[in-house]
Amino acid sequence: MFEVSIIMPVYNVKEHLARAIESALNQKEILTEIILVNDGSTDGCAEICDDYAEREPLLIKVIHQENKGSGPARNTGLDQAIGKYIYFADPDDYFDNTLLQSNLRLAKETKPEMVVFGYTQEKASDPSEREVKRPNFPQLTSQEDFRRHFGNVYQFSPYALWNKLYKRKFLNKHHIRFTSQKTGQDALFNIEVYKHLSSVAVNRQAYYHYVSHEGSSVNRYRPERYLMEQNIAQAFEQLMSEWGEEGTFTDLIGEEYFHALYLETANLVHKDCPLSDEEKVKRLRDIWRTIGTTKIGPYKQGDHNPFRNLLLKTYKQENFSQALFLMKSRNQVAERYTKVFSTVRTFFKN
Repeated sequence: MFEVSIIMPVYNVKEHLARAIESALNQKEILTEIILVNDGSTDGCAEICDDYAEREPLLIKVIHQENKGSGPARNTGLDQAIGKYIYFADPDDYFDNTLLQSNLRLAKETKPEMVVFGYTQEKASDPSEREVKRPNFPQLTSQEDFRRHFGNVYQFSPYALWNKLYKRKFLNKHHIRFTSQKTGQDALFNIEVYKHLSSVAVNRQAYYHYVSHEGSSVNRYRPERYLMEQNIAQAFEQLMSEWGEEGTFTDLIGEEYFHALYLETANLVHKDCPLSDEEKVKRLRDIWRTIGTTKIGPYKQGDHNPFRNLLLKTYKQENFSQALFLMKSRNQVAERYTKVFSTVRTFFKN
């Protein structure tokens, strides 16, 4: 029996895919199956997956399906997985050779339902610009422990999949699967995990390399963006309610709804948004008067990030045209900086 099943949904990431698969194949001393779910790719990913499966038929299984989204693709992998632990890797990232070896050793020692470990965040345009992130909470051996330390758990990429190992029997026991929501299905998955979780092993070393790419799903205009983010905020609030901890974590509830509004503001200033300025203002006003006055304003007093703090004040003043202006200006500055930096880097490389 395989010790770990690596599940990798694949969709139009041809230039990064080989590196991700090699990362999976290079795992040391761990009997690992690699399940590649080609989710209707049109750029040659299917051929790359098949080629690797021919080279390593005992380790790699390829499943081809029509495009359904990364959540259903991961479900397909889960339905086929037989490893004791599940690891979800993204096809445009990569990870160190000892990721599974080190974290599975910890899992065997403590037998947790989930293992959490550190990662490195970097940009595809400049791999040298990186930041190491490490979990800042102790080993958690009971449901009471987990909930007591949840504030710190929340601060460490709580919705990411790639900094965690999940015990397969735990996922199956509680029927935990992904929804078909286009974005944020990882958040909804982990909220369901947290609903039942009672033991977490913590490894403060960094193994995974999370690479941000231009043109990722968060950087596209989506008409349904707010509804998807609202689903996450509501699921999170429901989790706190089921725990009986709404009063303890009001700040986190406020943060979830604020995040939904923040992302919708960024969505509205995207160049592909078809709405007029008046329609954009009205949309923000409607959202604020639905969740802002009840879920954000009373719970979220400020933000440590200066820009987000300024935006929060603008929302509370109901100056939504100013909020849109601030977000658009920020994005333009960030885009200019990226272009200038890229030009300078190319100059010194040539």
